[in-house]
Amino acid sequence: MQNTHAGKAESYDLGRPAYPQAFYGYLYGIIGPDAVIADLGAGTGKVTQGFAERGSRVYAVEPDDDMRRILQARLSGFENCIVLGSCAEDTGIPAGAVDFIFCGNSYHWFGREQVIPEFRRILKPGADANVMIATLGGPPENQSPPFRPGVFIAKEFVYTLHQDWAMYLNGVLSASFSPNPGDEGFEEYCQSRQRHFERHGKDGKLKTEFMLSCMTGNVNDLIP
Repeated sequence: MQNTHAGKAESYDLGRPAYPQAFYGYLYGIIGPDAVIADLGAGTGKVTQGFAERGSRVYAVEPDDDMRRILQARLSGFENCIVLGSCAEDTGIPAGAVDFIFCGNSYHWFGREQVIPEFRRILKPGADANVMIATLGGPPENQSPPFRPGVFIAKEFVYTLHQDWAMYLNGVLSASFSPNPGDEGFEEYCQSRQRHFERHGKDGKLKTEFMLSCMTGNVNDLIP
């Protein structure tokens, strides 16, 4: 798993939108309340916290030290969560330990030839169909689809947030392609984002529509 968000943990945590409540209702309609979840590429744990609050036992895997520091702090009050500083290709999760694998805005960074056998290793017998790949904004256009065509269940959630300046700026700075503080062009980039916010915002808030795309399928139908 590539470390594509080095130096972006604080912006990621402050700016990335939470998933809508309807997502959790949908997910738990699939897996049930007692499922053990592997959250791979858990980031700062915004979605992981939603799993933990619902009582799920969760293995949260996050290789970036800064992201994991925030993740651990967020989950510190939950005895049902185990945080691992490993990668999706070699999670350190015991074999046959999980009922469900969740990848939120992370799967496109994984090495597919290595990660698919790891998925098979950590899933419980009979749980092969329990892999969910979720992305905000839909699947990346420059990546081949994760599943073979026609063999997965697709679900989309469209929701609206009214972002203040801090949330909006940190959201755009959390992107892998955005400059970090100290990088050449950082100040100019922030100024261009501020002009956009002021042009399109109203009463100090920017109305932004998000789409969460979820694909659930069988590990054996993932494309290497």
